[in-house]
Amino acid sequence: MTMISFSDRFIRNTLSFIGFPLSLFQHISSTYQRNQYNPSGRMIEINQHNIHVNVSGKGSSTIILESGMGGCSLDWCHVQPVLAEDATVITYDRAGFGWSSPSPSEPTCQQYVDDLRSLLTTLGRKPPFLLVGHSYGGMIMRLFAATYPDEVTGLVLVDSTHENRYLSEHIDPVRKNQREKALKLYRLGYLLSPIAIPRLMRMHIGSKRLPPEILQIARVLGYRTSAYKSAYLELLNTGESSIQLLQAPQLRSDLPVIVLSAGIQHNDWIKEQKYLLHLSHLTTQNIVEDSWHAIQIHRPDAVIKAIKSLLN
Repeated sequence: MTMISFSDRFIRNTLSFIGFPLSLFQHISSTYQRNQYNPSGRMIEINQHNIHVNVSGKGSSTIILESGMGGCSLDWCHVQPVLAEDATVITYDRAGFGWSSPSPSEPTCQQYVDDLRSLLTTLGRKPPFLLVGHSYGGMIMRLFAATYPDEVTGLVLVDSTHENRYLSEHIDPVRKNQREKALKLYRLGYLLSPIAIPRLMRMHIGSKRLPPEILQIARVLGYRTSAYKSAYLELLNTGESSIQLLQAPQLRSDLPVIVLSAGIQHNDWIKEQKYLLHLSHLTTQNIVEDSWHAIQIHRPDAVIKAIKSLLN
């Protein structure tokens, strides 16, 4: 696992000390704004940290919605209420994001699977589970399905990331440059968030295209210092997460899988979507031609239709 370097931690602490007035402003702002918006679900303690989970609907079938990198349960605001009419639907905030507190463990897909497993046990939710994962969240849901094959009835990958995207032997110069830029940006967020610079620049962690009333909450939660740290760690550990997927058992050959792909994407991403079509013998692809990456926000109807087709 990859940890934040000593030099980065030293720089961050030094900036916090030197910029104490801004550090105080960041702390007061985060505390005040967070108190304005109570968690929409429940806070549950697992593995030495508190996880925010939102359970809605009813029924023996349980749908689990997993957000992309840096995202939270708010990303499913268009999808969860509709699905809750037919099943029990669970959204949650991974450690450090949304309303959840940071975890003492490094964020990898395996750690997130362990957290989710503990969360479901604490909630008393039993299989079968229908798993839905967006982007990086698709990697987490794939690993869960590989780890607990008898508990999963279907898998919907919403413009999901393929592990090759983070493996050094598969990264071409263009992709390597993109990754380096992303790491620099996330590192800056980690270093400068304690002195409120990202807040003042209105650059929060998480989705940017939610409905106005939801976006306001997402911004408040995404300005938390812990959110920038968690996002940086999540990106730093994507290589380890990809290796975990490679080493995991194959998915059940008879597992129904829908690869829901955005039509408005870069060519390399579209190519990687094809790699996901070999996950099981029952894998199909639906391309949402007029959607960008966050299909659950731009075209929630397409996501709902895909999930319901497996639910039925």
